[in-house]
Amino acid sequence: MKKLLLGALGLLTVTLAGCSNALTTNKSTYHPTALTAVVKGDAKTKHVTYQVNDQAKHQVKVAAGTYFFQVPAAPQDQTVKITAGSAHKTVTVKATTKLATYQTFAKQYNQLVTASYLPTKVQKQLQTAQKTQAQTKKKLAALAKTDPAAAATAAKQQQAAAQKLQAQLATAKQKAHDQLLPTRASDGVQNLVTTKDATVRANVQDGQLMGLALIVPTKQMKTKNGQKQFGTTFALLGTTLKANPKTVIKKFEKVLKDAKSNSSSTNTKTIHSNGIRFNTGFSTDHLYIYMTK
Repeated sequence: MKKLLLGALGLLTVTLAGCSNALTTNKSTYHPTALTAVVKGDAKTKHVTYQVNDQAKHQVKVAAGTYFFQVPAAPQDQTVKITAGSAHKTVTVKATTKLATYQTFAKQYNQLVTASYLPTKVQKQLQTAQKTQAQTKKKLAALAKTDPAAAATAAKQQQAAAQKLQAQLATAKQKAHDQLLPTRASDGVQNLVTTKDATVRANVQDGQLMGLALIVPTKQMKTKNGQKQFGTTFALLGTTLKANPKTVIKKFEKVLKDAKSNSSSTNTKTIHSNGIRFNTGFSTDHLYIYMTK
């Protein structure tokens, strides 16, 4: 009986040990980098199922005993339940700080993109009109009390100028159409703008913009037009995020120079500006710039 009991206990120990190794994670707590947190581990099954905050379940394949999946960054901690057969693990993905409210960001960015298609002279006129709008209105009201005819003439002139400016804005918006962000975005990681020169990717959660990625084909960086489009998009994204574009561009030029001297490097380098982190990375055919807080 004693031998039988010891044998049973030994079998139980082996069985439990086998279960504990049937599913592992390389961490118990993950901090998102770029737009997501990458959860990795080992499993002795063909598939692993995971569930974030009791939402819909997802399944990923296990290759050579290893699995991985990505969890988009969110403004609150996320609990991730992982299952492989009868084995279970729970990990935490820590909260990150939002960049902005998505709708506010999209509106401001689209205004800047549209303005970039206006002649410099018209851009200055638009800026002046926006700054002096309230003051001009007061002047017209005061003039109307002393000289109604002059006020009426001035009002007509102002209206004509405004109509001309609106027409120029409409033309600029049409030219910028392919580069404008959608006014609304669903939750998750998604491409907002895709052109031959660049892709703007975003992670949106509960209407909050958690992170941005600017993805540029390296072959486009070898052309003057590609470089121009990259520089413009990069600067406009940075400006909308209240970063300092000149500072970022200057540091970024050094990152590109270092990358050229070591073309096989895929290491990520970080640039900081006014609380915004610009993480740069390289693949064989693309340049990646991630913007987060």
